[in-house]
Parts: sequence; C-alpha cells; structure tokens
Amino acid sequence: MGRRGVEQRRFVVRLVLVLLLWFLLLVLWGWLVVWRRVVLRGRRWLRRRQLSGRDLGGTEGG
Repeated sequence: MGRRGVEQRRFVVRLVLVLLLWFLLLVLWGWLVVWRRVVLRGRRWLRRRQLSGRDLGGTEGG
C-alpha cells in the first residue's frame, strides 16, 4: 500500500508541475501578445505624429 501511495504522489506532483508550466507559458504568451500590440500602436502613433507635424485635435482612427 505504501509503495502505491508513493507512486500516486509522484504522479500528482508531475501533474502539478506540468500544469504550472502550462500556466507560465500561457501568461508569458499573453504578455508577449499585449506587449506587441502596445509597441505596434506606439509606433503607429509616433509615425502619425511625425507625419502630421502637429496635433490636429485628437484625430485618432479606431
């Protein structure tokens, strides 16, 4: 019985580790997507500002 319990515990530990790894991967992927979106928006905004030269009163396309 003891041996069986150890094997079960090992399986549970492995399962928890895999779940934690997946969670970390998902979080990192989400951060990457958000960061890319922010950087792209920032670049577009900077380019628009450079092209317009001066602010035209909040002309921001959706």
